[in-house]
Amino acid sequence: MDRTKMKLLIRNNISKFALVIELLIIFLTFQILTNGIFTSYMNFTNLLMQGCTYAIIGIGMVLVMVTGGIDLSAGSVLGFSCSLAALMECDWNFPVPVTILITLACGALIGCWQGFWIAYRDMPPFIATLAGQLVFRGMTLLIGKGEAIGPVGDKFASFGRSFLPNILFKESNFNDLSLFLVLAVVLAVIFRTIRKRKNRKKYGFEVPRLSVEIAKTAAVCSVILIIAFLLLSYKGIPFALVVLGILAIIFSFIAENTPFGRSVYAIGGNRDAAKLSGINIKRTVFFVYVLMGLIIGCASIVFLGRVGQATSSTGTNFEFSAITGCIVGGTSTLGGSGTIIGAIIGTIMMASLDNGMSLLNLGTTYQYLIKGLVLLGAVAIDISSKRK
Repeated sequence: MDRTKMKLLIRNNISKFALVIELLIIFLTFQILTNGIFTSYMNFTNLLMQGCTYAIIGIGMVLVMVTGGIDLSAGSVLGFSCSLAALMECDWNFPVPVTILITLACGALIGCWQGFWIAYRDMPPFIATLAGQLVFRGMTLLIGKGEAIGPVGDKFASFGRSFLPNILFKESNFNDLSLFLVLAVVLAVIFRTIRKRKNRKKYGFEVPRLSVEIAKTAAVCSVILIIAFLLLSYKGIPFALVVLGILAIIFSFIAENTPFGRSVYAIGGNRDAAKLSGINIKRTVFFVYVLMGLIIGCASIVFLGRVGQATSSTGTNFEFSAITGCIVGGTSTLGGSGTIIGAIIGTIMMASLDNGMSLLNLGTTYQYLIKGLVLLGAVAIDISSKRK
């Protein structure tokens, strides 16, 4: 590979490299400032469990933003879903499976409501979801009457607090199922890289140098193994992280390998061209918001399981962390580009900022200031790159 091709490869992957470097800088900075507490086994696990809620919301937010839209109601819808689920679990004594199904259905119906106004009544997403933010925050207050609802039972709490169980060594502190899952993920990464390389050769596309592919795959596997080591040194892999992984796989496949996913990116890239190519824009946008509501339903189950109760402030500013995480992860504010994995890394980065600043006992004033500057910087970089 000559120097020109190497420069092209670096330029095409610069956003991915920059994202990883930024995350490493955040981790190293807080690790030093907190005297090693930040990456302690317990805190690292808590950080990922906290970040799972943001990351799950981020999965849906990517699809919304890729179409050129936005969802400012995500936090309020999550708060409403948590309050409804807590009411069913604690006051109405619904079975856990029924509570989960109703919560997911409720999220999907809310998505239908907002998708209807945006897709079929041409209401700007900013206005429609801002109205939704106010409506569902009010409904959250109405359900809870300003009081906390909870605590939820152990079965429901397991969705947000539990870890994968031991299979072979049930009396051991070492989590064998988590180890098997990590090894499976590493093998899947290697297999996917090999398969992708073979397919590129088969269809005549340019293939990066083998040493570059090996180095890239080795770096990814090393990060997975380091994260696994920190998790296995505590209690293993949290169930919430498994839920996040499953949703990430499903929606990555939808976004990259289905006509619906390609339509979503086409609409965000050039709406007029997408319409001329025969894409049903209204129906596609409608179902994007339905999926967003369904994903928020999933996030509310994980979050309520972790915190154990719903309050009038549950979900406040969660949409900010999800939107900022998506932008930091490479999703364009103008639509047309963005990835699920980028959004997950970006939202984990925002969770890391929250966690690190809390460990340093920074006041709310400084936390809002720093996160606002992060959002401003991410949007500025995105707009600058689009102009180029």
